[in-house]
Amino acid sequence: MDANVRQKFRRIQLIAAGATVALFITLALGSLARRYFGPGTLHVVTVGNEAVELLVDGKTVEARSTQGDHLAFEVSRGPHEVRLTDVHSGTVIRFLVDIPNGYSELLLPTREDQCFIRFDMTKVAYAGRDRQRKKQAPTVEDLIPNTNDPITVPSGTYFTQEEMPDEVRSSDKVYLLRDLPCLFANEGANAQVQLLALSNRADELFSDPDALLNDLIGNADPD
Repeated sequence: MDANVRQKFRRIQLIAAGATVALFITLALGSLARRYFGPGTLHVVTVGNEAVELLVDGKTVEARSTQGDHLAFEVSRGPHEVRLTDVHSGTVIRFLVDIPNGYSELLLPTREDQCFIRFDMTKVAYAGRDRQRKKQAPTVEDLIPNTNDPITVPSGTYFTQEEMPDEVRSSDKVYLLRDLPCLFANEGANAQVQLLALSNRADELFSDPDALLNDLIGNADPD
């Protein structure tokens, strides 16, 4: 193969590589644009798996997905009036929300005494074979008060353990956000009580916390 042929072949390779890179960039930008200009997400965590009804600008919106007590609703970009109704109790909470882009994720409390706690699950849930780390309790990253306003959901945050990814990169952080009564969502609250937000009896903290705590104390009593 003479020098001219090699040069032409090399030029063709460079053009093909450039076209491939351009295609990947175009696809990536297209995906980002679709997400950016698409709908945002409203999250709801129900207490006791109670049914809720969500109205946006007077129209009922069905949940896009449901996992345990976590419901996710798609809402178009822009400002909206939202009405969240607890079907069982009839309690109605109204919000004004603004969805600037498709990456917007907001959490709506379902009742006035519902606050939230965000755990860093990275070391505990992704410890691999490190048994010592698996036995550790997750650390509390944030205590989130209820101000009767929509709450911005930080990145890397999930609402149930089932929704957490199976694997993560070493540089990733994974957080789990759960609800608990505002009485226990403050800096001075008992850390062991706060960990109950991760248990399958967490809703009893709302319905009958004294009975739950007495039951747990009784079970822990060796006598």
